[in-house]
Amino acid sequence: MPVTLRMAFRNLREHKAKSLIIGILLALGMLIMVLGNSFLDASKRGIETSFTQNYTGDVIITGVADGPVSLFGVQSVGGMEQTPIIPDYEKVFARASGLRGVESLAGMASGYGIATNEAGEIELDDEGEKDDESRMEGMMAAVMMLFGVDAPGYWDLFDTIELADGEFIQPGRPGLMMAEDRVAKLAEYLKRDIRVGDEILIQGMGDSGIRLRSVPLVGTFRRVTEGAGPEQLTYIDIDTLRALAGMTVGASESIELGAEETSLLALDDLDALFGGDDESFGIVESGPGSGAALTEAGIDGLLGDTSSRERLNAADTGAWHSILIRLDDPSRARAVAAELNAWFAAEGIQAQAGDWQKAAGPYAQSVDVLRIVFTVAIVILAVVAIIIIMNTLVVSIIERTGEIGTMRALGGGKGFVRRLFAAETIALSLFFGLVGMALSFIAAAVINAVGVEASNEFLRILFGGSVLRAVIDPLALLWSLAVIVAVGLVASVYPVSVALRIQPVRAMQS
Repeated sequence: MPVTLRMAFRNLREHKAKSLIIGILLALGMLIMVLGNSFLDASKRGIETSFTQNYTGDVIITGVADGPVSLFGVQSVGGMEQTPIIPDYEKVFARASGLRGVESLAGMASGYGIATNEAGEIELDDEGEKDDESRMEGMMAAVMMLFGVDAPGYWDLFDTIELADGEFIQPGRPGLMMAEDRVAKLAEYLKRDIRVGDEILIQGMGDSGIRLRSVPLVGTFRRVTEGAGPEQLTYIDIDTLRALAGMTVGASESIELGAEETSLLALDDLDALFGGDDESFGIVESGPGSGAALTEAGIDGLLGDTSSRERLNAADTGAWHSILIRLDDPSRARAVAAELNAWFAAEGIQAQAGDWQKAAGPYAQSVDVLRIVFTVAIVILAVVAIIIIMNTLVVSIIERTGEIGTMRALGGGKGFVRRLFAAETIALSLFFGLVGMALSFIAAAVINAVGVEASNEFLRILFGGSVLRAVIDPLALLWSLAVIVAVGLVASVYPVSVALRIQPVRAMQS
C-alpha cells in the first residue's frame, strides 16, 4: 500500500470524532440522493406504464396550436385555447397506419362536461345551499373529462378496461361509459339511482357556448392495471362529443355572405325596417275579432332557406383531435414521431407527432417539475454539507499544524500534502458513501414492505401508481457515489490551501 494511503488511514483513525461527523453527513447525503432518485424513477416509470397502456399509446398525432397539445387540450395562458383538429385526417391516418412497426392505432377527441339534473341545473341540497367543501366535492363528482372514442378501434388499442356492467360503446350509437366508483359518486350528487341504460344529461363546454345532450349510460368499467391518470375520465361516443364540444362543419368552413344577406346591414332608417305592414312579415288576421297570427308561409319567409344553417350546425364527422399509435417496439417512439413530423413538413400538413410524454401533457410534466425541485434541494444540501465539512477539516488542520510543518521540513512538498488530504477525503467519502448506499437499500426494502398507499389523486400521480415503490437504479447509485466524492473533494480545497500556507519552521516551533 502506498505511503500516502497508509498515512491517510492513520490520520482518519487518529481523528475519529471529526471523521465520524464528516462521514455521517456524507452517508446522509448518499441516502437522500439514492432514495430521492429511486422515487422519481419509480414515479416516471409508473406514469409512463400507466399512460402508455391505458390512455396514450406510444405515439400521438395532434394538430398545431400556440401551446403544447396533449390528450387534455392545449396548455396555453389562461387555458382557453381551442384544441385543434387534425387536418387531412384520412390522409394522415393512412400514412400512420402504413408505418413500419405500427401494431394498432385509433382516433379520438376530448372535451369537458358537467352532469346536471333534468332541468340543466347544478344540484343543491334541500336548503338550496352547500358549504364550500361540499360544493367542491359535488362539482368534482359531476365534472367529466370526456374521451370521444373511435369504437371499436379504440378498444383494440387499449385492452386494460374490464367491463363491470353493460357493454362497450358501439359505432354509430350514442353512449357513455363511466368507472363504477364514479357512477356511485355521481348518483349521490344527482340524488338518484343511476344504472346502465339510464339517461344522463351532460352540459358541454365549447367555443360555441353551452350545449346539453342526454346520453344513455351503456356500461361501467374498472381498470385491470391501476396507475396514475385522470380520475374524471369518462368515455363517450365520438358524435356526441363533437356536438358537445361544438365541433361542427361551420367551425371549419368560411362563410361567404352575398348582397342579399348583407343588405339589412346597410339600412340607416330603422323605421324602414320595422315600419312595414304586418303582411310583409307573414302576419294575417285569423278570423273575425281575432288577433294577428303568423302563417306557416310567413314563418318560412322570415327564416328563408335554413338548409345551409342546419348543415353548418351538424357535427363534423371528420373532426378528430388526435391519433394514438401503439408500436410493437416502444423504444422506437421518438424515431417514428420524427419520421411523421418530417412527412408533415414535406406535405405542408399542420400536424405534429410526439411520444407518450407529449400525450400525457401536465401529468408527465409533474415528474419533471419534481425532478427540478429535487435537484435544487440536492444542490442546497450539497452546499450546506460542503460548508460543514470544510469547517470541520479546517479545525482538523489547525490541530495538525505541527504534523504538517514537520512533513514539510522533512521534504514533503505541496503536492505530497495535497495527495494526502485528497486520499483522506476520497477514503472517507467512499467508505461512508457505501454505508449510505447500504442504508438506502434497507430503507427501500422497508418502504416497499410497508406499502405506502396514495390517498388522493395528487399522490397517485406523484407515486406513479396507487402504492409508493422505491426502485433503485444501479446508474443512480454510481452517480450518487460520484457526487458524494466530488462534494468531499470540493470541501477539502480550502483546508488544503490553509495547510499549504503553514510555514515549516513556525509549525515546528508551535
